[in-house]
Amino acid sequence: MNKEKQMDWNARGRELADAASKAFDELNSALAGEKLYAICLQTADDGMSVGFCANTEEGYAEKRASEAEFEEMTSGYEAYLRWAPAEWRYEMFGDAHFMDVNRDLSAAALNPKETFDVHFERLIEVMIEALAKLRAERGAALGGITLFVTISDSEDAEAVERRSAMRLNTPEQASAFLERFG
Repeated sequence: MNKEKQMDWNARGRELADAASKAFDELNSALAGEKLYAICLQTADDGMSVGFCANTEEGYAEKRASEAEFEEMTSGYEAYLRWAPAEWRYEMFGDAHFMDVNRDLSAAALNPKETFDVHFERLIEVMIEALAKLRAERGAALGGITLFVTISDSEDAEAVERRSAMRLNTPEQASAFLERFG
């Protein structure tokens, strides 16, 4: 009888939290005076990997200035540039820290389709928990920084972002993030 190997979500959660902490520490030590304003963990609809993304006020200002040469800077487009990890200076930073957990996620995501929804929901939950642990362990260094979880290029991204932002941030930060697109 061929039995599927069950994902140990507690172990993956610990690995993910450790990877996020290491990526944050590496980035924080390399910032050279830049001011972080947002960090997220990002996955895709296939749930096969997780990446660490972050942006700084300086990164946003630089991106905004370069885009303003070609695009009209509407409030919606400015919000997009500010909050879309694909536009951030530190998109998918510290991938080496996520190699082991991503290898396991990739293998687990190939389970039969009927188990994928459960797999994906657990993945989102451990991503949120990893950022909650990061906030708890690096509290002072994360003051004023908005944390959230997202899914790249997905119709489900906004719901996941809302859920995670409300759990990971102060009410004021969460409210500002949730109202970012007006």
